[in-house]
Amino acid sequence: MKIIFALCLLIVIVYCAPIVDEQLNDSWTLFKRVYKKGYASNDEESVRRIIWEKNLAKIRKHNLEADIGLHKYRMGMNHFGDLVCFFLDF
Repeated sequence: MKIIFALCLLIVIVYCAPIVDEQLNDSWTLFKRVYKKGYASNDEESVRRIIWEKNLAKIRKHNLEADIGLHKYRMGMNHFGDLVCFFLDF
């Protein structure tokens, strides 16, 4: 199980640019506090932060599109915001 997690973490690290948006520091801190998030290491937190920022950007883009009528619903951040969803073909 740890090997699978490490492999997924490596894939995310390679896929994501390791640059965080410093303007989102307060929002990231609030996200962690609201959803009681804690991470095993600074490396894991960095990866989760990158994932969270990408998810936040998707949410914001979707909501802007919803504002101009492209979507009938709005999205919001939740406790899954720092996770990545891998869809497997069974």
